[in-house]
Amino acid sequence: MSNPTDLSSDPMLSPPLVSVVVPAYNAEAFIADALHSVLAQNYGAIEILLVDDGSTDGTSEVVRALAPDIRIIRQENGGVASARNTGLKAAKGDFICFLDADDGWFPGKVSAQADYLLKHPDVGLVYHAWRVWEPDDDGGYPALDVPKVTDEHAIVQNESGAIYSRLLLDCIVHTSTVMVRREVIEQVGFFDTQLTVGEDYDYWLRISRICRIDKLAGVYSYYRASVEGSLTRHAKPLNYEYLVVRRAVSKWGNACSNGNQVEGKDLEQRLAKLAFDFGYSHYHNGSSALARDAFRQALKHAPLNWRAAAYLLKSLLKPAR
Repeated sequence: MSNPTDLSSDPMLSPPLVSVVVPAYNAEAFIADALHSVLAQNYGAIEILLVDDGSTDGTSEVVRALAPDIRIIRQENGGVASARNTGLKAAKGDFICFLDADDGWFPGKVSAQADYLLKHPDVGLVYHAWRVWEPDDDGGYPALDVPKVTDEHAIVQNESGAIYSRLLLDCIVHTSTVMVRREVIEQVGFFDTQLTVGEDYDYWLRISRICRIDKLAGVYSYYRASVEGSLTRHAKPLNYEYLVVRRAVSKWGNACSNGNQVEGKDLEQRLAKLAFDFGYSHYHNGSSALARDAFRQALKHAPLNWRAAAYLLKSLLKPAR
């Protein structure tokens, strides 16, 4: 990475501009909370780009009433990858953050990450720990306490550095936790709009091939868990996460640039689990035919997986859907 001037050490220099890309589709219920969490940051150089991805509710009107200075970009519905790409094309910042419309940030997030990137020019992307915000029995979300951070530069060592091989086993990067240098985005390109799900996972894998990624130990954001029955819980027609991992391995193998690699058996178990989980989802709430294919796929990766074998047999006896 390039060696930028350390603006954090010179109060006479302006801090780097941070662009916050917020894709939103029918998000009027939560968008105000998300944007309030950005507006409350103690960092003086932030631009917010709200990309309204064809909403049919009052998302844009809520944003316009909340903060007229926020730039709203409206487009026909194209999915979250398309919306993030639209935001990236319009962003002017040196550093880029992403915030999903139903997530939020805790105070100090932007300043901690910007300062970290300034002091670590070898790091191309920095993310951080986050909290899962679970709904209560009534579907509401109880108040969150602000986490205490004792050392804003402390990192999680085993989830930092050359993490490509680590990412193959788990998508450990959450989108709303990311801050990335503009030059990294210019090198890696845009989100893959062919991926309805897993477009972020694919993006972090691609970035992990070209730069160091560090994880701050501090908790600086929350992820709003879905209420039971949400569309996010429905079975998808394609096993996108499986496809993302297989595509990465096909293109780059199972090793990082520093030589760290995933053991073959661990990678096979990972792919077997992704196939089984997809089959299980379709067995209970989707296509029996897709479930059968997925269980067969799981057995190719893990022939001794008795659960996959049992569910394959059950799915063969189940009427096709």
